Amino acid sequence: MLKHNILLFLRNVKKNKNIFLIKTIGLGVGIASFLMLSLFVHNDLTYNHFHENLSNIYRVREWESFQTKGPLLPKMLAEIPEVENGTRIFDWEEFRLSYEDVAFAENVRYVDSGFFSMFSFPFTEGSPKNAIKDKYDVVISTDFAQKYFGEESAIGKELQVKFEDTFLTVNGVVDIPKNSSIQFDIIASYETGEELSPWIKDIHDWYNTFSETYVQLADGTTPTSIKPKLQRIVSENYLPVGENETDLNLLPFSEYHSIAESNRTFIVILALIAIGILGIAIVNFINLTITDSLKRTKEIGIKKVHGATEKNLFWQIIVESLLVGLSALVFGIFLLVLLLPSFNNLFETGLQFAPFENSFILYVLLGIWLTIGLFSGIVPPLMWARGKLVDILHGKLSNTNKSQFSRYSSIIVQFAIVIILISGTFLIRKQIDFMVNKDPKFDNENVIITQLQSWQFPDLEITSKNYKRIAEELEASPYVESVSFSGNIPGTYQENYNVFYPQGKSALESIHLRKAYVGENYFKTFGIKLLSGHGFEKGSISHKNAIVLNRDAMNQLGYNDATGQVLNESSTTGNPNKVVGIVDDFSYQGVQRATQPLVHIFYEQEDYTNWGYLSIRAKQGASLRVIEQLKELWGNAFSGIEPNYFFSDTKLNEHYKEYIQINTLIAWFSILAIVLSCIGLFAVASFTMAKRTKEIGIRKVNGATIGQILSLLNIDFARWVGLAFIVAVPLSWYAMHKWLQGFAYKTTISWWIFALGGLTALFIALLTVSWQSFKAAIANPVEALRNE
Repeated sequence: MLKHNILLFLRNVKKNKNIFLIKTIGLGVGIASFLMLSLFVHNDLTYNHFHENLSNIYRVREWESFQTKGPLLPKMLAEIPEVENGTRIFDWEEFRLSYEDVAFAENVRYVDSGFFSMFSFPFTEGSPKNAIKDKYDVVISTDFAQKYFGEESAIGKELQVKFEDTFLTVNGVVDIPKNSSIQFDIIASYETGEELSPWIKDIHDWYNTFSETYVQLADGTTPTSIKPKLQRIVSENYLPVGENETDLNLLPFSEYHSIAESNRTFIVILALIAIGILGIAIVNFINLTITDSLKRTKEIGIKKVHGATEKNLFWQIIVESLLVGLSALVFGIFLLVLLLPSFNNLFETGLQFAPFENSFILYVLLGIWLTIGLFSGIVPPLMWARGKLVDILHGKLSNTNKSQFSRYSSIIVQFAIVIILISGTFLIRKQIDFMVNKDPKFDNENVIITQLQSWQFPDLEITSKNYKRIAEELEASPYVESVSFSGNIPGTYQENYNVFYPQGKSALESIHLRKAYVGENYFKTFGIKLLSGHGFEKGSISHKNAIVLNRDAMNQLGYNDATGQVLNESSTTGNPNKVVGIVDDFSYQGVQRATQPLVHIFYEQEDYTNWGYLSIRAKQGASLRVIEQLKELWGNAFSGIEPNYFFSDTKLNEHYKEYIQINTLIAWFSILAIVLSCIGLFAVASFTMAKRTKEIGIRKVNGATIGQILSLLNIDFARWVGLAFIVAVPLSWYAMHKWLQGFAYKTTISWWIFALGGLTALFIALLTVSWQSFKAAIANPVEALRNE
């Protein structure tokens, strides 16, 4: 019987190739899209899940900051028995590392010995046991190994540090999953770090917060149960001792990604889009199957007359539906495998389709196939079972004239999804434009920044002199307003915080400030407005122990202007810093995050290789001339090396890259949803026109024009799109509102977003059905009435 049903299926496919292709391609595209989005969502929801001890791993926070004091972990391990393991991660310095002729600047991360026993990174070479036990042993990533050593084994290879007689020995290679919050290229021990950079010892105190701290608690231990012990460490060690009230807390590492790195609202929206697109594809497939089955009503009647039982007919349709569903599933998987590399490149993900390694994917595939096959296979036999044999032999079913709403409900749902996606695309684009075009309150047109990559040069003393000479010659140029060296520029302000205690009258006893180190003319070069005092201008009063606050810090402290206020750093008796200026709240990070109180500290640095950036403010319209001059001076000083330059808003705009990708993703799937909805609408329109053939013929005989017929036929579909609009608007508004809540500064949800989404959907719907309507309107009414 199965073989017979398969042969009938093949015969039907041969006879109705077009319907088969439309059903298979439409459903296959929907399945591929659903699987791609499902992989994306699943990847986000399973971040860090490869760690075997994940349920017991916590990241230590000071208030809500993930930067912690250097001695904190050793103290926790010594005084809290429930803390079984732990590690710090320190990443603050870039080195030139080289192997033979290959050299790059690399951030070496330093960790404690518990790192590889706590985290379960998969080793491709070497072993986690004692991987960085010996001084100068390092573990590298597979990407790092490929970059330096190609296909050769990395174990035992030595990397030269700077141009010195110091070498790091590779003792392990790990393949870091893409959905890992901890990413690294090269890791060494703290002991190695203290040899390469002795200054690390000095900053690992109860004053500085440069480390990331992770701990592993014993089974059954909760953060709440050890909270008193954590606060005792604060009271006994944090400055000022006995007075510090820092909230030391533990965040489950399993929740870290969703809280600190991911936009969970967006992930939920993507999941709903995936379900919506698959739903559209399945409904279209079922509608097409039913429409196709209705054309076979006479065939079913003849089979019944010749003795076919309902069971035979039921299994025939079920087998056919399952086989068509399987064809669509195979095509969808083929599309997924074909497009996944491009998707990964565009969105910088590492998604993999590995159903035999991930049972989740297998269950999804099986569920899709059975849902498609069973639903599309069960409905036609039920309809035939209700029909009378005489009607079936005439190709008619008694229930085909019932409730229009049930027939068109799929159109309402599909176009509601389309309107939501189109509106969402416009809203995301509007928010991106708002972020990019928001006044950053610094000169983002005329400032050219050169990143100082001193690691390239063996003689740092000569390099420093060259930097200084280039800056002086540029400053003397008639095309240049000013130049400045700094450790930070807008878009690259590091997570470097400390507590400051104001002397004298203030609204606060202490304030948590984000720190940046800058040189002379920093604010002048960037065109950042001074509200009071001065901003480290060249030739002004002494800048020793001088600081400049932003407006937010000034407001929190209750200062009206810079009139000699003093802030002690870290404690009430700590290093005194005199406030010499107040600047406006400029954009130093993406506008998705609220402005924080900032302190800019003047740094007297004669060794210019210790600076990160040289910024040049060109006079209006002279940027290209300044760039040419920069290249010439750089080429003379560093033969054969091009300066790495960019404009002042480049790093800031990188904060919006993720949202541009989101906009592209939503736009893609909006187009896809439109295409799938058009397929479904085409099927319903074809069926509707066929049902109204007699009516159209009678109207034409009675004088109806083609325009009147088109209007009559299209108005029904316009009504259903209108209902879809009514359903979509509140849902779309709610989703947009929730998404925008993740931004500190956001655009408004304008009415035209919904209007444009609705009009676009209406235009597409009418365009889709008009061809069918036009064919029906110009048909010869005599032929239509004769057929009836």
